[in-house]
Amino acid sequence: MSDPSSPIKAEGYGAASEVGESLGCKTPEDSTSRQGLVNEESSLAHPVKDNHSDRENTESESELDAEEDDLPFCDMFKEEIVKMKWRVLVVACFLTFGSYYIFDFPGAIGTGATNTIQSRFKDHGKTFTQEMNQSLYSVYSYPNTVLAIFGGLLIDKFLGLRKSMLLFMLLITAGSGLFYLGVILVNYPLMLAARLLFGLGGESLAVAQSALVARWFRGGRGMALAFGITISFSRVGSSFNFLFSTRFAGAYGINVAVLMGVVACVFSLLACFVLIAMDYRASKTGVIKDENIGGDEDQLELKHIKSLPVELWLLTIICVFCYTAIFPFVGIGKNFFEVKFGMTADEASTWISLYQFSSAGASPVIGAIVDKCGRLALWLVLASATFVSIHILMMATPIPPYISMTMMGLFYSFLVSGLWPSVPFAVDERVVGISYGIITAMQNAGLATFPLISGAILDDYTPAALSLIHI
Repeated sequence: MSDPSSPIKAEGYGAASEVGESLGCKTPEDSTSRQGLVNEESSLAHPVKDNHSDRENTESESELDAEEDDLPFCDMFKEEIVKMKWRVLVVACFLTFGSYYIFDFPGAIGTGATNTIQSRFKDHGKTFTQEMNQSLYSVYSYPNTVLAIFGGLLIDKFLGLRKSMLLFMLLITAGSGLFYLGVILVNYPLMLAARLLFGLGGESLAVAQSALVARWFRGGRGMALAFGITISFSRVGSSFNFLFSTRFAGAYGINVAVLMGVVACVFSLLACFVLIAMDYRASKTGVIKDENIGGDEDQLELKHIKSLPVELWLLTIICVFCYTAIFPFVGIGKNFFEVKFGMTADEASTWISLYQFSSAGASPVIGAIVDKCGRLALWLVLASATFVSIHILMMATPIPPYISMTMMGLFYSFLVSGLWPSVPFAVDERVVGISYGIITAMQNAGLATFPLISGAILDDYTPAALSLIHI
C-alpha cells in the first residue's frame, strides 16, 4: 500500500469502480451512501476516534487514487510494483500449487496398461475400474458441498485467515501422504480416505486464497489481474502433474510419481508459512488492517448471510456450469485423446497440460484487460459460450488437441478474471469469506457428480477401446 501508516487507506478505485458498475453495484466514486457504508464498516472493524474526519480522509484518498489511474502506464507500474501486495501475490501463487498437483492424479496416472495405479492394482490381482478412478475425484468433492461454507465461516468468524490457511494446508499435506501410503499398500479404501482428507482442506484452501487476495487488493488497482494470476497459476500445478507424473512413473515407477505429490504439498506448506509471516507483519505495521476475529458483534451476523444478493447466486450458477465443463473433461481427457487420435499416454498428457499453461501465460494480459475494461458480465458470457463451442468441436470434428486445449485455457483465464473478483463487489465485506465458500460448495456439488457419470459411461460403452491403449 502507498501509505503504511494508514491501515484503512484505499489504493485506488479506478478499476474497482468499473468492476462494481458491471455487477450493478455502487462504488465509492458514484455513491455517497455506499461510501458512508464502507467507512461505517471500516470503523467497526478498526475503530477510530473521529469518524467524520476519517470519512473526509477516505473520500479525498479515493479522489486522489482515481486521478492517479490516469497516470501513464510506466509511471503507474513504477508506483504499483513497489507495493507489498504484489510480493504477497507472488507467494500466494504457490499456496495451492501442491493441492492442484495431486488433485489430477486420477486423470494423469490413474488408468492405463502400464505405469499407472490401475496397472499396479492389476499386478497385485486387484480390480481398478474407470468408475473407481473417477470416484477419487468425487470423494474429494462431496464433502466440500458443505464444508467449503464452513471454511468461509472459519475465516470470517472463528479462526481468521492466517490460522485457517495453516489448518487447510496441513490437511492437504496429510492427505497426500496417506494417498501415497494407499498406493504403496494397494489399498483402495485407504486411497479414498486420503482423498477425503485432502478434500477437507483443498477447497477451503482455495477459499482462503481468494479471501487473501481480496484482503490485499480490495479497493485498489489490479484485483482482476491478481485473481486471474493466482487462480490460473494454481493450475500450473495440475499442468506439472500431467507433464511429469507419467514420466516419473515411466522412469522410476508409480510409487515415486505419487511421492512427488507429497513433495509438492510440502512446498506449498512452506509458502503458507511465508504468507502468514508477511500478513502478520503487514497488519502490525499498519500496511493492512489487522484481523478482527469474532470480536465485534457487528462484524458478521446471521442477517448478513440471509441477505446475500441475487448477484452472488448468479455468479454461483455460472461457476458451477463452467467448471463442470472443464475439470471433469480433464479427468478423462488423456483417455479421450489416446482413443480418438491414437496418442501415447505421454503425448495425451502433454496436450492436456497445454490448457493450464496457456491459461497461466495469458492470465496477466487478460487480467489487465479485464481490469481496464470492466464489464465483467460480458467476459463471463463470452467464456461460457466458448466452452460450449469447444466441446461441440471436440465431439463432432477432428479439431487438433493443441487448438482446443489452448482455447480452453485462454477462456478459462477470462472466466476466473471475471468471476472471482466480482464477489467482493457483490457482497458485504463481512461475508466475503462465506460467499466464496458458498460458490465453492456449489461448484463441488457439480464436480462430485459429473466424474461419476463420465466414469460409468466409459466403463459401460468404451471398455474395448480403452483395453487397446498401450497394446
